[in-house]
This record gives sequence, structure tokens and C-alpha cells, in this order.
Amino acid sequence: MMKNDIESNIGYLDWEGIIFLVFYGIELNKKFYKSVYESQTEVDVVGEISSHIAVLLKQIIEEEGADFDQQAKDFVETFCLGLTYTMIDNLFRPHPLEYDVIASKVDNALHFTLNL
Repeated sequence: MMKNDIESNIGYLDWEGIIFLVFYGIELNKKFYKSVYESQTEVDVVGEISSHIAVLLKQIIEEEGADFDQQAKDFVETFCLGLTYTMIDNLFRPHPLEYDVIASKVDNALHFTLNL
């Protein structure tokens, strides 16, 4: 699902739209994501989700004309892991944030960090 939401839409939607789509998909499929996270021991769920988000961030960085050097790779790895844990944390909150609220926070963080 994450690959479909992210990688299939690169080139068709802007990155902000893709982020909203990702969080919308998570909200629609929250029972699935919660179940997978709670029950999966053989697959690194966080790593899998994070790797798909990394594809999008790499694309954003390159579109902005920046080099995808070691510093950029370190940023992407750290940001994607933090974003994935934020997604998961939101799934298990008694009062989770709506998908558009959390997607806006991610967009704001990227705009701030990347000076977009």
C-alpha cells in the first residue's frame, strides 16, 4: 500500500499531495497497520514503511537541486524513521490526530528543514 501511495504517484502528484495521500491511506487502513505493527516479528515494519518514504524525500531533495550526498542521506534516514514512528504513535493514541493535521505537520517540517 505504501509503495502504491508514494512511488506510483511520483511524477503525478506534488510531494505535499503524496504526503496527504499517505496519511489518508493510513487512516483508512488503520486496523490493518495496527495489526501488522503489533503482530509482525519477522519483518521490520518501521524499516519497510521508512524505506518508501525515503524514496519520496530523495525525490524532493533532488528536485530542489541539492546533492544527495551523505548529509542528505543521513537526514532522509533520520527523518523517515521519525516520521514512521510518528505515524505509528498516532495510530495507538486514544485520540489520534486527523490525517490532514498530521500531514500538514509533516509538510511544515519539510518546508522548514529544506527551506522550501
